[in-house]
Amino acid sequence: MRTMEFSGRTVDEAIFHGLNEMGVTIDQVDIVTVQNESKGIFGLGARNAIVRLTEREVPVVPDFDAVNEERREQKQAARKAREERPREDRPRERREDRKPRERRDEGKAPRRQERSEAPAEETVYTLEAAQELEAAKFLQELLNKMQIQGTVKACMDKEGGIRLSIESSTDGLLIGRRGETLDALQYIVSLYENRSRREDGYRRVSVDTEGYRARREDTLRKLARRNALKVYKTGRPMAMEPMNPYERRIFHSALQDFRGVTTHSEGEEPNRRVIIEPSND
Repeated sequence: MRTMEFSGRTVDEAIFHGLNEMGVTIDQVDIVTVQNESKGIFGLGARNAIVRLTEREVPVVPDFDAVNEERREQKQAARKAREERPREDRPRERREDRKPRERRDEGKAPRRQERSEAPAEETVYTLEAAQELEAAKFLQELLNKMQIQGTVKACMDKEGGIRLSIESSTDGLLIGRRGETLDALQYIVSLYENRSRREDGYRRVSVDTEGYRARREDTLRKLARRNALKVYKTGRPMAMEPMNPYERRIFHSALQDFRGVTTHSEGEEPNRRVIIEPSND
């Protein structure tokens, strides 16, 4: 470890000379200023700067190649010793002598039974049912007057409601923006069906095409839970875009068991919207 002193008109100049003289870089030495430069008065008493450079100890870098080679040789020697060691003749346990394994679920609480509810029956729309329903015939006439090529099929649900499905290559035109066209058709057909049913009670009518209603409901439920999670994390309420009553009911239903948030509707139709806000529970 070398230590040398160098002088110069300035501290920087002295350091520069020292580095060149010792053949090192600035990160390889420790620098101590012994004396700062001074210009004196009218040239009298001027002095150069003096610095002391001490070369740092260079850490010994291990030869990793040699270390790795030594480890490989040790592993090979150990493997060879295991292979040369004679195996002990151990009697194998017969299958019939083995003890039966304990079942993992023994001693544990029984699993919660799955819902005993029967799976929802698939809705089957038929032309035969449509031919017997005035609502289906009326919807078919509407499509013809709108110059939309489509076939109306129908079925009855368990509650006595009418479900109508339109099969058409122009389903995008029938759906409209966020289902507005489909909702309008459903509203008109529902008015037609219930125009003279005061004594028999109101009959619900549903109009769908290519399974749009189910897809839209699934999208709304996912959107509701995603936004509810944001409200729960941030603690700030969030207002949804305006929705029709049917879509608002889906939102409320999706979050009725979501802990930490609550929902309500605000505004007037058609700009009424769902508000998700944090709750105290």
